[in-house]
Amino acid sequence: MHRAQRSQSGFTLLELMIVVAIVAMLAAVALPNFTSDSRRAKGDAEVNAFFAELKIREEQYAIENGRYLATGTSETATFPATPTPGAQMLGALPATWLTLKVRTPESSARCGYVVIAGISGQPGGAIASASFGYTAPAMNWFYILAHCNLDGDSAVDSYYFISNDTAKIQKTNYGR
Repeated sequence: MHRAQRSQSGFTLLELMIVVAIVAMLAAVALPNFTSDSRRAKGDAEVNAFFAELKIREEQYAIENGRYLATGTSETATFPATPTPGAQMLGALPATWLTLKVRTPESSARCGYVVIAGISGQPGGAIASASFGYTAPAMNWFYILAHCNLDGDSAVDSYYFISNDTAKIQKTNYGR
């Protein structure tokens, strides 16, 4: 009697190992891109919300007082003082933010924010002029600067910028 040979089908261990290795390589390439995109999206959402609030409050303050109010004495005087890749609780707002009647759009922030204000003929700060090409207009002005550490590397930080005479937010070192 002759036994019928059974046909076996399936994958060998070697084939499965090759597929697993290919999937691991694809994941290693895709994961950093995903986390970078996620950090940028979180930064953009936060900055858009804070810039909108600060811009509205500055315009209201100017209507009531005839000038804009700086929230810090320099471009490095941000609130919160040190940007972090993760959100940090804001706590008590600075006096200038209270004077502007700022209602923070979020209870935490990844970026530090400062409003620099001036009068006609007064120049803007170094970061605004060097990084964003800002030239103060021949009228009262303000700009908002956000200092962000979106990637956890404090050697290269991101900056966002908007002024009272522009509607578009500019970015430098975006998401790096």
